[in-house]
Amino acid sequence: MKTLNIAHRGFTRKFPDNTLEAFSAAIKLGADGIECDVQETADNHFIIFHDNDIEGKRIAEMPFAEVGKVRLREQYRVPTLEETLELCHGHVLLNLEFKQVFSLERLLQEIREVMTPDELLASSFQSALITRLADLAPDIRRGILTAHPVKDPLDLMNVTRAQVILPIFGSATKTLVDRLHSRNLSIIVWNCNTPEDIQKALTWEVDGIITDNPDSVLLSLPVRE
Repeated sequence: MKTLNIAHRGFTRKFPDNTLEAFSAAIKLGADGIECDVQETADNHFIIFHDNDIEGKRIAEMPFAEVGKVRLREQYRVPTLEETLELCHGHVLLNLEFKQVFSLERLLQEIREVMTPDELLASSFQSALITRLADLAPDIRRGILTAHPVKDPLDLMNVTRAQVILPIFGSATKTLVDRLHSRNLSIIVWNCNTPEDIQKALTWEVDGIITDNPDSVLLSLPVRE
C-alpha cells in the first residue's frame, strides 16, 4: 500500500506556510499532496490562511481587497483558493481543511470549476460541516480531523459519514490503523515530523502522513517503480 506524503501547508523550509511559493516548493520536491486551510472573507471570497485573524483582524470581517494588501514577511501574498486550485490541479492531491466557511455551496462550486473529486480531500474539525458535505458533495472524499484521542473513531466516522479520519499522530495506534483498514476506511496522521514518528507511521501503513518535513518522508518511503 502506498502511504501519501502530504506537505503540511506546503514545503515551508524557505517560505511562509500556506503560500503559493510553499505549495510550488512541495510540488517541486515531489510530495504526493498538500494540506492547506480555507477561510472566507466578509464579502464571500475564499482565501488560504490558517488562523482566523490576520494582523489582529478577523478574516470573516475583512473584505477581500483588504486581505489582498497583506504581505507575509513583507513580501508574500495570501493566496486565493482559485490560485491554489489551479496550481495543484493535475500535480498533487489537495487536502483542503475547511476553517471559517459560511458559503459552503459556493465554495464547492469554485472547487469543482477547477479540480476533479479524485484530486481532493475535504477535511475539518467541525463534525456538522463534514456531515453537510456528505449531503452536498457525496463524490468528494471527506475526512474528520481530531486533536485528541477519540473513544470510538469508527462511530465518529459513521456519524459524520467521513471516509477518512485524520488524528494527531500521538493519538494514533497500529491497532486503530488495522481496525480501520479491515472496514475499508482510511487514516491520515498529522503532526508527524520526527524521523522516528515517520518511520513508525510507515510501518503501521497509514494511508497518509501530513508533515512539516515532506523531504524526510520522501527519504523514508520505499522506492516507487
